[in-house]
Amino acid sequence: MKLQVRNFLAAAAVTAALSLPAAAEPLEDGIAAYRDKDYVKAVDLWRPLAEKGVATAQYRLGTLYAEGKGVAQNDATAATWFQRAAEQGDAAAQYNLGASYAEGLGVAKDDVAAAKWFRRAADQGMAYAQLNLGLLCAAGHGVPKDDVEAVKWLELAIFALPAGGARSDAARALKDVADKMTEEQILEARVRERTWKPKPEVK
Repeated sequence: MKLQVRNFLAAAAVTAALSLPAAAEPLEDGIAAYRDKDYVKAVDLWRPLAEKGVATAQYRLGTLYAEGKGVAQNDATAATWFQRAAEQGDAAAQYNLGASYAEGLGVAKDDVAAAKWFRRAADQGMAYAQLNLGLLCAAGHGVPKDDVEAVKWLELAIFALPAGGARSDAARALKDVADKMTEEQILEARVRERTWKPKPEVK
């Protein structure tokens, strides 16, 4: 079962209004520039905000470094910006930082660190992180092998993922894991899934 590591910017919804209202306008201008493929302008707008500690700008700047848009592609710099935003509770940055550790992009490959960041994003309701965390639980990579937890996370991901590739991957992985489980284990996984609630991190 392969981790569904992918850059998250394309899948991310436009982030809600920032706690710093003054930062909202240049942040939104940067989003507009990104959509217009004016990546250099996006960098110019987001970098000052990122340096001031605005998590969404840090995440988006990291994405530009990961993609090599408007700046020279640099996975290490991308991971640094993802880390800064992730520590502030930005779920998309937590997901991308987990992906960086899972793939060894800009940081040393580390399944334990990948699982930690995927879990923080998954706990906030990030579907791709839930999928990856479920796969890690099923394989025992970075976390103890736990089929019940794997099924919980994979089922949560299936409900939240858009139709198509990733959801189909999650469904196949879910079947592979569930086929090896007892009815009692599956019931326990479903109880955990039904009682789960997202826990947004305070920023």
